Amino acid sequence: MFFKQKTLLIVLFAFCSCIIASTEQRKADEAVKLYTEDLFNRPRYFVPVSFSALERKRYITSLDSSLNYAHISDRDNKKMEHYVDSENYQRPDRASQNIKQLDSIENNRLYYYVIDFAFRIDSFGHKKLKKYHFELDTAYRVIKATDVSYGRDTRLENP
Repeated sequence: MFFKQKTLLIVLFAFCSCIIASTEQRKADEAVKLYTEDLFNRPRYFVPVSFSALERKRYITSLDSSLNYAHISDRDNKKMEHYVDSENYQRPDRASQNIKQLDSIENNRLYYYVIDFAFRIDSFGHKKLKKYHFELDTAYRVIKATDVSYGRDTRLENP
């Protein structure tokens, strides 16, 4: 009886995590598609081809490097705060930067998503396949778009 409940619980957890992941993927796909359509002024011939899997990443700060060197985990808030207080006492010139970065780490503000989007578009009568690399914030707004078609690296910053 216990084995059946445990198995059912594991299957239910796996199913729920797949639903959450697919919801995040769907939101990111839609945001990227709408951004791309707006970027090209809603072209008449616009065909989405593929989306890569949504990846969650984190920006690395100078405080992260210092904490890593001191063997302090970014999940241990008390040790991080103690380390920042100690470093601020030794290096007052870095105090404001350390406090901002500590706040960002503690409140999970350093995460972002990465996704690639391939699509076909009509460019002056020629159908072209284009591929863009996107960075999204946690609200699925485009932060940075990079044209990676044919090996190019053209960044488009979001104002």
